[in-house]
Order: sequence, then structure tokens, then C-alpha cells
Amino acid sequence: MTFGVCAPAAETARAKAAGCDYIELGFSSVADWSEAEFDAAVQALTEGGLRAEAMNCFIPGRFPLLGNYDRAELNAFLCQGFRRAQAMGTQVVVFGSSGARRRPAELSKEEARTGLVPFLRLAGKMAASYGVRIAIEPLCYDECNAVNALREGLLLAEAADSSSVGVLADMYHMGENGEDFGDILLAKDRLWHCHIGRPGGRTYPLPGDGYDYAPFFTALREIGYAGRLSVEASPVHGPEDLAATLSYIRELQDTQ
Repeated sequence: MTFGVCAPAAETARAKAAGCDYIELGFSSVADWSEAEFDAAVQALTEGGLRAEAMNCFIPGRFPLLGNYDRAELNAFLCQGFRRAQAMGTQVVVFGSSGARRRPAELSKEEARTGLVPFLRLAGKMAASYGVRIAIEPLCYDECNAVNALREGLLLAEAADSSSVGVLADMYHMGENGEDFGDILLAKDRLWHCHIGRPGGRTYPLPGDGYDYAPFFTALREIGYAGRLSVEASPVHGPEDLAATLSYIRELQDTQ
């Protein structure tokens, strides 16, 4: 596996110094930047010595995918975002986007899943043209009312039926939901990205923090996962926690 952190481009040098292999930016911010902001971010990545191999925060809430929105505006947003993502070395974009995929009360989860398929097929085709893939991120029940469990993410990926659409396993969300980390075995080669944060606080994983991370890493090893794992959490003590966290999760990868 390779390891990164979800952070702004301005923190690239710090992430590199802590031991990151890449940095994970926010797609919606990247797409909405002015040209000057984009150029500054590219410079920060270049000087910091990392690529933005992953991006999260895909679709902003102004595009309610299960409601009414301006299709032409969304297409322009996607084109701008994917073009810039490609220039920054992005390989995978994470589709969490709780606001954009919020399920109206009149829709069941199954109907919401069906309603998201046309968007994923369109976005998947567009992403592929820029050499990017999309990973559906199931979010915990407290943050989203559609696509919560990894099993649900897999159902949506299967319904999208696109070679550019897979899933993400997020340890924090799975832990908050009480999911079995063994469900990762169901994802197999559809698992294109992972996030980690300590359930019950969403802090950086650290030795002795009282959480058992072994089942998560054991499941990843069983499917031979060799992709990216991003730390998506807050430090406990300060920025210096990142180096300790990266060392710890590399150790977990090697021993589970």
C-alpha cells in the first residue's frame, strides 16, 4: 500500500516530511478555484514533492443529484475538475458528497440508488477520458441518509456497471456504523481506495489509543489490496502526530 493524508495543497511539504507518498485534495475546491489559485496549488505540490493522487469531496451540495440541478453547469464543473485533477496526477476521485446525494424523504434507499446511476455513468465516462476512476464512499448514518454501508456502495457500483466506478472502504465510517470489516472481502478488485480515522472521534490512529485496527488491515491483506490509504482525521496532539500515525499504520500493514 501507499499512504497519504487528506489536506490542502499548502501542507504538501509537511505531508512529505511526515512520510506521505501522496496528498489527497478536495475535488470540488479544485474545480472551483480561480486560475491563480490552481497555479499556486500546483506550485505547492511541485515544491513539496508530492502528487495529489487522490481527491475527495467530489460534488458540492449545490448539485442535488436526486433532485433538480443545472446539468450543463454540472458538466462544466466536472470537465474543469477532471482536467485539473489530471494535471495534478490524480488517479482516483472519492464520491462521498453527502449533501449532493442526500435522499429526499419520498425516496427509498433502493430508489435513491437507482437515481444515482445515471450520474455515475456520466461521471465515470468523463473521468475515464482523463485517466481517473471514481470510488463510491459509503458514509456513516450520522452523516448521510443514502449509501451508508460498504455493501450498499457495492450495490451502487454494480448498478452503475462502469469500468470507471468502484468503491472505497473508510475505517471510520465502517466503525461508526458497526459494520463487519470482513465485508471488505466482498469488494475484492472493486476496492479502489481506502480512508482511515479512529472511530469514536475521527482522530489520527496512534499506538495505544484503545482501538483495534487489526481486523481492517487483516481484511485488506486477505484481498491483496495494494492501493492507497489516506488518513482522513484530526490530530490528537498536533501536526507532529502525522509521522507517528504513518509509522503506526505501516506497521499494522506489515503485521496483520
